[in-house]
Amino acid sequence: MQPVTSDLQVVVVGGGSVGLLYAARLALAGQSVAVVTRSSIQANQLMEQGLWLQSLDGKKTKVTVPAQPIEAGLPTGNLYLLTVKQPDLPALLPALAGLNRSARVIALQNGMGHQELLAEVLADTQCFFAIHTEGARRHSATEVEHTGTGTLRVGPWQESNSKDPVIAAFVDWASAAGIAAIYEKAMEPHAWKKLLANALINPLTALFEIPNGALLDNPYTQGLMRDLFEEAAQVAAFAGQKIGEADWQEIVAICRSTSRNLSSMLQDVKRHRPTEVQSINGYLVKLGKQAGIPTPLHETLLRVILLKSGMGIGKEGRRQ
Repeated sequence: MQPVTSDLQVVVVGGGSVGLLYAARLALAGQSVAVVTRSSIQANQLMEQGLWLQSLDGKKTKVTVPAQPIEAGLPTGNLYLLTVKQPDLPALLPALAGLNRSARVIALQNGMGHQELLAEVLADTQCFFAIHTEGARRHSATEVEHTGTGTLRVGPWQESNSKDPVIAAFVDWASAAGIAAIYEKAMEPHAWKKLLANALINPLTALFEIPNGALLDNPYTQGLMRDLFEEAAQVAAFAGQKIGEADWQEIVAICRSTSRNLSSMLQDVKRHRPTEVQSINGYLVKLGKQAGIPTPLHETLLRVILLKSGMGIGKEGRRQ
């Protein structure tokens, strides 16, 4: 597919696996892309060595993208993709508050709670949300592997029948890059479905240190996943969300389509970094308590992952 015509200036905020994946794929489609990283080390490496993308077929391609550390601020753009983890989002709020009102922001965080944070500094007309089921694995500060195909859903949090032209142009660009991108009228229902998938896949893969697909190889892990699903579905129902058997099957399908992928939570645990478990399983536990719905399995996973990640934090240098 040929790239569409637009005046998008995309800034990818975050140099992790997701940020590098989207930066590389959009750049390969001819889109103007800049990357903002946590550290000056990674920014310098990207500038000097370029960004390498390993495709599903194993082919490696180098793309050139400008990069700078977050300490230098946010470069000029009209569309900002926030790919940082939930724990890193609060530190970005001052920079986001200074964006031009014509700029648009798409948040790709896992879990829940980021919508409230962003509402503190961005107008409703500026802020959009996305969920994706693409698989990615970062091999180094300048190398990312595409490990599984999926969909990218983008839209406002609450229902709106009008389409923002900048977001619509981005969806067209993503499609031109080979991404199955969809403009949604409301993202909240989809965010809940993604929350359930993350609450099952991420902590279990992090706990057992296995790729996504391995969860389906054992009847005991499958059974544990199903029990976690039933707990989470009750909490979702309290929040007004309709969760059924089709949603369980979708989670199984995600495990299969990203079978080789190492979840972001597993990658964080391996690198001795804070995880997003508080905004995923922790969110379900918190809401469950408010509703009087017991969530013993999710609470246990929350404690175990906090313990496992906390035991190693600080052992392996700083994030890049």
